[in-house]
Amino acid sequence: MAALMTEQTNTSSETPGESRKPKRPSGQVVVRYGRMMQIGLFGHKLKSRPAPGTKLVIGTERGTELGTVVINVSGNPPWNIEDESLRKYIAESGKGYPFTRGGKVRRRANPQDINDQQHLDKSAKDEATFCREQIKALAIDMKIVAVEHILGGERAVFYFMSEDRVDFRELVKRLAGQYHTRIEMRQIGARDEARLMGDYERCGRQCCCREYLKLLKPISMRMAKVQKATLDPAKISGRCGRLMCCLRYEDKEYEELRRKLPHRSTWVRTEDGVVGKVLGTQIITQLVRLELIDKKQVAVSNDEIVERDMTAPPKPAPPPERKKPIKTARPPRQPKPAPEGGAPPDKTAQKQSQKKTQDAGKRRGKSRRRRKKSKHPGALSAPPQVRDGKGRQQPPKNNPSN
Repeated sequence: MAALMTEQTNTSSETPGESRKPKRPSGQVVVRYGRMMQIGLFGHKLKSRPAPGTKLVIGTERGTELGTVVINVSGNPPWNIEDESLRKYIAESGKGYPFTRGGKVRRRANPQDINDQQHLDKSAKDEATFCREQIKALAIDMKIVAVEHILGGERAVFYFMSEDRVDFRELVKRLAGQYHTRIEMRQIGARDEARLMGDYERCGRQCCCREYLKLLKPISMRMAKVQKATLDPAKISGRCGRLMCCLRYEDKEYEELRRKLPHRSTWVRTEDGVVGKVLGTQIITQLVRLELIDKKQVAVSNDEIVERDMTAPPKPAPPPERKKPIKTARPPRQPKPAPEGGAPPDKTAQKQSQKKTQDAGKRRGKSRRRRKKSKHPGALSAPPQVRDGKGRQQPPKNNPSN
């Protein structure tokens, strides 16, 4: 009897087990969703793993949304990533990296879901226009940047900018009465505005903050100086008006290379025995410009330097100064002695001869000026002067034709 009961029990326990359907294998996938390009880890029970780029209907803390697959977790690369590698990536990105967990994939998106989302995106423009009209009517100091309407219709998010805190309670009441849904007002900064509205940068690619950057870390002017970039704000600023985020990408490598170079104004010695003072360095090429003891300048590789922070060598002795010849004073001129047996020269006669020479020079200058004036165009030509055999001037002869 006991054996029969045992057999019946085993039979009854096996029958329900055989009738149960096998459980679908559960998996995890990284999904990007929302207007701010948020990213998170979502669990799913789909029949097959969704490929990157597949549209999914997901459930988040905000409601039902439409997301895009980035990569699957726990699988073979390159279309999959190990869970340990994902954790390491999030840890290296920083403590404030916006990565959500706990969401679920509801189903694959069908054409109707995609059409509904496109319709909501078009209506968001009308919602932004209506909100701007209400802001103007209420005289609120704020600027509407964008509006996001999620797929399930549970919430509408209004992104705005304002320098100060704003009391928008009355505005929320009017928006809720108009659209009959939950209204969320989110204040953003200049970089978030570029993430929402920016398209392409001067490099020809989409803005990094819009495409893949999630954590916007501060950028300093020191990074631009270390990378030898131009310090013109118009050339190193992005769409947001702040310094471009790409200045941070290579900052770590530049800093490591800079630490390998010697400091300026220090003395170093190369493997060839060259001793010089560091005048400048180049980070990328790892070249060092030295000033030798004899004031010559050379460029050497950083790998050739074997000793650094040396004591300054003694200055070479200056060359002996040449003795300048001593100039002797010239003796004063002696007056010319008077001719022997003759009277001293007459000073009055000398003055008269000098005056005659000066008068003759003046007359020659006047005659030259008169000749130049006569050659000038438009001037009247003077009649030729006629002189006789003794050099005396004669009056001009009258022309019989006149």
